[in-house]
Amino acid sequence: MCDFYVDKSLIEVFEGATEILKQELGCKGEKPIVYEQGIFKGEEYKIVIEQSKITIFAGNSVSAMYGVMTLSELSVLNDNVLNLCEVHDYPDMEFRAISDDISRGQVPTFSNFKDTIKRLARYKYNVYMPYIEDVFKFECEPEWGKYSDGLTGEEWKSICEYGKKHNVTVRPIVNLLGHYDKNTSLKKLQDLSIKRDDLTPTPVINPLNPQVRPLISKMLDEIVDAFGSGIIHGGGDEPCEITEVYGKEKGSQMFIDHFTWINEELKKRNCSLMMYADMFAPPWGDYSIGTEKALLLPKGVDFVFWDYAAREEYPYVKKLCDLGLEVTISPGSWTWNRFSSHIKTVWDNTKGLIKTANGRCKRMIMSNWGDGGDCPRELAWPGVLVGSNFSWSNSSDYSFEQFYDIFHKSFFGLEKPQSSKLYDIYHYDDVLKAEDNFVFKAEMYKNPYEYIDVPYKENAKVLVQKMQNILVNIKNINPKKNQEAFNTLILAAMRIKFTAEKIVELPSEIVICKEDALKYAEKTIYFSEQIEQIRKYHKKIWFETNRYSEWDYVDMLYKNLRDSFNMYTRWLCTFKMNRKRLG
Repeated sequence: MCDFYVDKSLIEVFEGATEILKQELGCKGEKPIVYEQGIFKGEEYKIVIEQSKITIFAGNSVSAMYGVMTLSELSVLNDNVLNLCEVHDYPDMEFRAISDDISRGQVPTFSNFKDTIKRLARYKYNVYMPYIEDVFKFECEPEWGKYSDGLTGEEWKSICEYGKKHNVTVRPIVNLLGHYDKNTSLKKLQDLSIKRDDLTPTPVINPLNPQVRPLISKMLDEIVDAFGSGIIHGGGDEPCEITEVYGKEKGSQMFIDHFTWINEELKKRNCSLMMYADMFAPPWGDYSIGTEKALLLPKGVDFVFWDYAAREEYPYVKKLCDLGLEVTISPGSWTWNRFSSHIKTVWDNTKGLIKTANGRCKRMIMSNWGDGGDCPRELAWPGVLVGSNFSWSNSSDYSFEQFYDIFHKSFFGLEKPQSSKLYDIYHYDDVLKAEDNFVFKAEMYKNPYEYIDVPYKENAKVLVQKMQNILVNIKNINPKKNQEAFNTLILAAMRIKFTAEKIVELPSEIVICKEDALKYAEKTIYFSEQIEQIRKYHKKIWFETNRYSEWDYVDMLYKNLRDSFNMYTRWLCTFKMNRKRLG
């Protein structure tokens, strides 16, 4: 493949072509890769690979870029060998986005924002949606997120401009009702939230508070100034307390009135409203107000249906579409409150939503959440590529097994024997045979004074050995690219092994003799040392791609656990039966 070079006709329409293709094709040969104007719609393109040249036919710079990306991927996946062929390609969905939770975990460095955008462009996403709770530094309200390392309007403008260079539009998700958690901890902003009967604040903004609308109006001015006109996602998911405190009837009217007003405010600014649909189509809980009530909102609102469970059918998608609403589907990357992405669940979730939508939804957002705060954002990339596959080609006939191998070769440059060794990092709960995907993760930070009581202790022994083997083998795996994302898999394996060992080795019942106490003390010393090693490694990879924000919280989790092991060790070493158990 070193026989080719990038012709100026292609560089003129897409100046990044040489940089992308030189890694695989060398671009120093004698055969040209040329561009020809074609009669194509939107993002459609065609590639013709001949013995003497490669031609990318496209109608504009965006579709030419996608042709270059495909040519690069063909080279990667076929070990730099390109057979003579023709490729005619176009997307099934016009809006292909990821949501990136930068509010409940890592806030990326500017360099990492750029890397993310470039990767999204490579995998044919055309929208990047940062999820913003308190990481926009509003001039109109300096208290908003004052303890978070947020971005100014000018910084967001720079990110938007960078996105344009790679044909990725940056559109914000700004939660303007629920998930107000961190701001609720600030004295001044507590007054803006709904209060319970005992006057404690909830994590939901109170639409009845007369201060709310003037503040949100000013916030929208700054948001639109930073991101420009277009879609603004106003959040609206999981505002459970609005119906809990005010009841279903009043709470539903408050919700409808609030987002009707936001929609009108956005129209004044040449923007349109996108919002989550769970208040009308709930995947869980008892806070929703009925599907038909969605019709009370103004026509043209885009409803984002999310449900992250793996199902064959999602009836609410059909119900919302049958009502004549604009519907965007949103599967999830399955990284939140976990050690890693459960790729098979992401695959089944995304495939099921695409199948249910049956061509009626032209927009998809792959959701990446940071619940828990300590799960690296880089773990979401398998899910991002699942979304890329299905949003571009709804009828993709890849099997999950084929996709798994393709992901690792495309993203890390790994061959099948290497990628197969990583499988249990992603699917560790399958080894445990744990019914709840999140319970095992919660065991990690539990105080060692709490007795271990899980039904999968024997399976945890198997998991310890599997992670031990992976950590040995992974030293011999050298990814060709995206090393920082690969490092998060190493961290995941370390944390999975630690948690499984903790379940296996710590007492599951009361210690009744000094001999047993001393035996366990040796183990708790070991766990204290292990958690400190994990903390240091996590800190290292955190700051490779992220700002300081939220590291102090994660650091606290590690240090508290380490200190509790040290305290427990001292208690065990001075064990006496008549002494009360601490905890």
